[in-house]
Amino acid sequence: MNRRSMLALGTRALVAYPVLARTGLLHAFAGAQAGQSIPAGVLRRIGITTVCFRDRFTQTREKTAGPIPAGQELTLLTAPRFVAETLGLHNVEIWSAQFADTSLDYCRQIKAAADAAKSRIINIQVDGRENLSDPDAAKRAESIQAIKQWMDRAAAVGAPTCRANTGAGTPEAWDVNRTADSFRQLAQYGKKIGVKILVENHIGYSADIDKVVAVVKAVNDPYCRTLCDWGNSPSGSIEARVAGLSKLFPQLELVSAKELDFDDQNRHINYDVVPIIKATEAAGYKGIYSIEFYGKPPKDTVAEAKDMISALSANIKNPAAS
Repeated sequence: MNRRSMLALGTRALVAYPVLARTGLLHAFAGAQAGQSIPAGVLRRIGITTVCFRDRFTQTREKTAGPIPAGQELTLLTAPRFVAETLGLHNVEIWSAQFADTSLDYCRQIKAAADAAKSRIINIQVDGRENLSDPDAAKRAESIQAIKQWMDRAAAVGAPTCRANTGAGTPEAWDVNRTADSFRQLAQYGKKIGVKILVENHIGYSADIDKVVAVVKAVNDPYCRTLCDWGNSPSGSIEARVAGLSKLFPQLELVSAKELDFDDQNRHINYDVVPIIKATEAAGYKGIYSIEFYGKPPKDTVAEAKDMISALSANIKNPAAS
């Protein structure tokens, strides 16, 4: 039996209460099993990234998808309330590609929008042309400065962290000390403004989990931590996936609770998320799981997000109970 089958009863219960979803009271009853509420301490450990709703943002909608249907468009100013009212979640991760404006004034507007929804921005996912591993010292310095500006934006939106990519190059050009120097400078800057820099198993050199671990260990600073992405990991088996991701656990700051591809019945087809959650919790992680879908998207993003909320709430610990 897959996760969707096990949680079907809970999902049907969610669908049966549309008024609660509209009023932001979904968390009052949504749970791992029908009829059980999610404890507040557990709910505080679950968030979602706006990447999940990329088809509803003008900046990230596929050009071939046509116009956004009336009333469906989201911006970073409206996403926090939408997430709160639709899913009952108050931790929102945001994507650099969806910024309509990169000014600090716009960032402060995002924070105000999150505050109004009794929510908070937990991280900015930065994807750009920056290469923090560039052998060219001048180009690398430009990339470091560009990421510092994104860290300033993270501070302005109220986010405690900012994810930056390592950049890429040929395998023989990899130099852990060069990349670590970039992240060391960013960590030192982060201390001044209260923003941690995160290294994720993502793209470029960081697609290799061992390189992510090597960079963070070389930096050796509490303001440089890891971000664990479930989708970007060994995929031969669930055991291999868990083993690979486990290397990130000692310096773990945030989890990208990612699912990849979905079939026509809205079912995730790549891997079971429950063993990953259990392994992460067993390692002592007490932070936030940010839901993300990236690959062949679910037909119903909201329904799948509710399923993931159920899976997470059934398997993560309540800090208030420990």
